[in-house]
Amino acid sequence: MGKPVIFFSTCEFSGDMHGEVLIKEIRKKAPEASFYGIGGSRMAEAGMELLFDPTSLSTLGFVEAVKNIRRLKKLIGTAVAEWKKRRPDIIIWLDSWGFNLLLAKEAQKMGIPVVCMFSPSAWAYGQGRAKKMAERVRMLLAVFPFEADFYRKFGIEVHSVGYPLIDRVKNEFEPEEYRKQLGLRSNQKLVALLPGSRRQEILRLLGPMLEAATIIDQAQEVKWVLPKAASVNREELEKIARQYPVDLVIRDGDVYNLLAAADGGVIASGTATLEAALLNTPSVVIYQVSKLSFFIYRRLASAQFKKEMTVASPNLILGRKVYPELLQEKVTGVNIAGHLKSVLNDESYNRQIRRDLKIVRELIGPPGVMERAASLILKEIAK
Repeated sequence: MGKPVIFFSTCEFSGDMHGEVLIKEIRKKAPEASFYGIGGSRMAEAGMELLFDPTSLSTLGFVEAVKNIRRLKKLIGTAVAEWKKRRPDIIIWLDSWGFNLLLAKEAQKMGIPVVCMFSPSAWAYGQGRAKKMAERVRMLLAVFPFEADFYRKFGIEVHSVGYPLIDRVKNEFEPEEYRKQLGLRSNQKLVALLPGSRRQEILRLLGPMLEAATIIDQAQEVKWVLPKAASVNREELEKIARQYPVDLVIRDGDVYNLLAAADGGVIASGTATLEAALLNTPSVVIYQVSKLSFFIYRRLASAQFKKEMTVASPNLILGRKVYPELLQEKVTGVNIAGHLKSVLNDESYNRQIRRDLKIVRELIGPPGVMERAASLILKEIAK
């Protein structure tokens, strides 16, 4: 095999997190491998030469992404120029499908194989993306069971590896011990608020979350805790929180201990919904992008998703709603409070959610995801 040269590409915080683990697993099997590419600080710390860090530009929605399109197109040119100087043996695409689908087109022109992990949601938004994937991607590492079945129909080489969160989502403290650390009283509920890691998400979603908290505080005692992501500005969170009469505790990280101990959560759609599912946390999922972006999503959606859009990964995996979802104009304090009251106070409903979440965990697959992915990538390079 020689000394593998591997190019990584992601524009997402979550992709940076997964890329870090994948680099470490590849290095265990091929210590002589070298890595360079587009990603974030975690991948750089794992040993990747970082050409550019676009994770701060990470956006949600079509219209929102357009604002950065010129910058990202320029970045594609930078990547191609680097490939000409030092040609990689393979390109690993992690999420960020809009950018990476364009990058894969350039790789195809140069005959460089591309492996995709965390594919675009073509099963939800039509077959056009899947056809482009078949043209530009050598191999797909599927993280969801339904994803593999869908893409195989288009002639893509697909391997089901499972979702890598299964290996990393673990709480350090037992729930009761953690609740004591937070100073919870015996009659007090614990609710986790996760408004996302993008600034635009927080500006849209934290207000309605705190409005819901204000409503619920009038009827019962709750401790509200928000685990701050490293990418989020604490002062901005505190500025929004001061507008509501809610005793909100903002903690630096510690999200897994919090979710494992919480009676319920309100979570922005994204990776956190799956983290909550793996920790068996009954939650309400909320999602909001610009009206124009949502209109475009609906126009592109398959018939099934036009009828009822589904955004939370646990719901997609299970094939039905385990988490209630509030989308767009339905994201209001009143609506969130209504669903959250059921989560907190309806014991039968709460137990049913927890039973369904255990099924979700089983469907995700066994541990060792990135080890399997690393083996497949190195096997592809050796062909």
